[in-house]
Amino acid sequence: VALQNPLQDKNFFLLSAMERTPAVRALVQSDVSLAQIGAAKRAALSQAPRVCAADVPCYAKALRWTDDEIAQSRAALGALGKDAAMSRFVDDVLRQSGMLQRYSKESATTLLESAWEDAARKINRAIDVFALGQPPRIPAFDLTAQRPAGAADTAAQPPRFPGMELTAYDVKSPAFGRMVQIMAAVVGSDPKSIELFFEPSLKFAVELLLLHGRDEAARHEPLETGENRAAVARVPSIHWEQFPYTVIVVLGNGPERAGVALAPVGRLRLVLAVRDFLEKKAPFILVSGGYVHPSLTPYSEAMEMKKALRTEFGIPEDAILVDPHARRTTTNLRNAARLIYRYGIPFDRKGLILTDQLHSASIEAPGFLERCVRDFGYQPVRLLSRISPFDLEFVPLI
Repeated sequence: VALQNPLQDKNFFLLSAMERTPAVRALVQSDVSLAQIGAAKRAALSQAPRVCAADVPCYAKALRWTDDEIAQSRAALGALGKDAAMSRFVDDVLRQSGMLQRYSKESATTLLESAWEDAARKINRAIDVFALGQPPRIPAFDLTAQRPAGAADTAAQPPRFPGMELTAYDVKSPAFGRMVQIMAAVVGSDPKSIELFFEPSLKFAVELLLLHGRDEAARHEPLETGENRAAVARVPSIHWEQFPYTVIVVLGNGPERAGVALAPVGRLRLVLAVRDFLEKKAPFILVSGGYVHPSLTPYSEAMEMKKALRTEFGIPEDAILVDPHARRTTTNLRNAARLIYRYGIPFDRKGLILTDQLHSASIEAPGFLERCVRDFGYQPVRLLSRISPFDLEFVPLI
């Protein structure tokens, strides 16, 4: 999947695809019901800098999607699903991409309706968290307090205000309100970028992420032509029957301390991974971990692990795959499965999940896969046998 605007494309694939498919774009623009909704959203965005001034909740109210608006636009898109051009778009772009796999077996109408509602509610969630400072969906993880330099490693200090550990600015401050006022004016100043009914709210939400420095999902993309280029090029030459596993997935560990690039526990996991690799258990080491701890850290766990594998352990670049985007263990495994799928690594062969013994035991506990289903709506892997305190066999699931 070609990512032209990775931050938007990965979070809102349906909407990016609609923007870039001329026949669908024209179809959506010509729909009377959607055009009315779009006109109201454009008007709200245009008036907001004057009406709202520095009142951030005012912008949120103007650009969030109400339940009625979601239902109305859902019905309109569902009706468009019967059009030949839209049906081709669903089959040739959306289904083929794999990006909406949860709905791949649904009719064109149901797929469009469900994917749109997901996107609209994600826009709302971005506004809720990054404009209003509401707690994220999993606050126990994302609201981990950042300790000041030199503070004791005892109980975490509480966040200064809700959402602080995901937002770079105090969303209640007048200064933040002025930033939002300027941002909304800039977004609304380019008529061509907000023609489609969803674009005023979409562009506002994406700019909120950028305002707070939350562009992590876009960093290092496209991976297959950048950090993963050498390894991806080697995939077709692998004789898979010579290895018991396809990949050794090494789970990252955040250092928690500002200024620390690679956590000691993360390095110890690499010691184990290198041992497995040199024993030829798999042709690739896949390191997974994003920009997580401490909040807004400049270091990606996966990128730092790759550096250590190259410089300290001498592992060749074409044997290392990176996932620099995972934020928790559930997304480690989800993202690893995605890369295995995208890069043509055999999907029906076993891989290894490698981490320390305490972390590994938590993955094997029944609640872990239940959490995956709760977070994603699906299970990204099937766990198989344990072969050591550090190694769990798995197979990815489409």
